[in-house]
Amino acid sequence: MDVAIRELKAKLSAYVQRAAAGEHITVTDRGRPVAVLGPPVGQVDLAEAVRQGWVTPASSQGLRPVRRRRAVRPVMDALGEDRGE
Repeated sequence: MDVAIRELKAKLSAYVQRAAAGEHITVTDRGRPVAVLGPPVGQVDLAEAVRQGWVTPASSQGLRPVRRRRAVRPVMDALGEDRGE
């Protein structure tokens, strides 16, 4: 949704509530986009994301343990080979 700066100033609380609910609002100055108001970065409503289908719920199996292996040669030798040394 687009909103002009003048309208944003007049109804700031309402637009902040909409942004907090997840809506992205483009702020315009004389019809030109100048900013975007939206929810805080990094916060995702997982239940909503699952409902929309872009997140898959975890399975009950979990991860399997990793088996460690013994190195055949020192790591620095392998790095040197990769670097062409």
